[in-house]
Amino acid sequence: MKHYLSTAVLAMSMMLTGCATTYSSQVSVFHEWPSTTQDKSYILERLPAQENDPEYKFYEEELRAELGVQGFKEIAPGATPALKIGMQYATTLSELQFIGPWHPAMYDPYWGMHFRSAYIYSPFGYGPFYGRRFPGPIDTNAVRYYLHQLEINISDYSSNKKLASIKVSTEQSNPNIAPQMPYLLESALQGFPGQNGSTVTVELPIKKDMK
Repeated sequence: MKHYLSTAVLAMSMMLTGCATTYSSQVSVFHEWPSTTQDKSYILERLPAQENDPEYKFYEEELRAELGVQGFKEIAPGATPALKIGMQYATTLSELQFIGPWHPAMYDPYWGMHFRSAYIYSPFGYGPFYGRRFPGPIDTNAVRYYLHQLEINISDYSSNKKLASIKVSTEQSNPNIAPQMPYLLESALQGFPGQNGSTVTVELPIKKDMK
C-alpha cells in the first residue's frame, strides 16, 4: 500500500512540475457577441489600483499582443473606440495532502484527487482527523500547487453593456503567475468568442522556457 501511495504522489508531482508536454487550463465563456461583423477597436480600461502597478502594465502588453492576434485594434489617442477591455488576475495557494497508509485523495474519479479534508485510516476505521492519536507511525506526503486565474471583460464603450466575460484557471506547481500569463491569455481568447455558456479544457504546447 505504501508503494501505491508513493506512486500516486510521484504521478501528481510530475503533473504539477511541468513534466507534461501541454499546458492545461479551464476556460469559461459567457457572451452576447453580435452575430454581424463587429468593430473591434478598443481601449484598455484599468482599475484605480492598476494605474500605478508595473506588474499589471507588463501583462497589459501581453494582452495587447494577444488581442492583436484576434483582430482587435487599439485606437489612436483622441479616437472613439467601439469597445473597452479590462483584465484581472490572481493566484491562490492550496495544498493536497496524502496521509498514509491510505488516503481518499489518492484517487477519486469524480473529484479528481481534489479532497481538502484530511482523513486517515486507523484500527478504529475511517474518519476525519481532529488531532487524535493513533497507534503506529503515519506517513505524510504533501503536494503543493497554485491556482492561477485570469478574467477578461469586454464591454461596449458607449452603452457600457458587457459583451463578453472570459475566465481562465489552471493549477501549477510554480507560484509565479508571470510565466503563466501568455498561456492564460492565449487560452482565454482562443476561438473567440466561443460558445456562450461553455466551459472547456484548453491544451496548449508548452514552450521551452516553461519546462
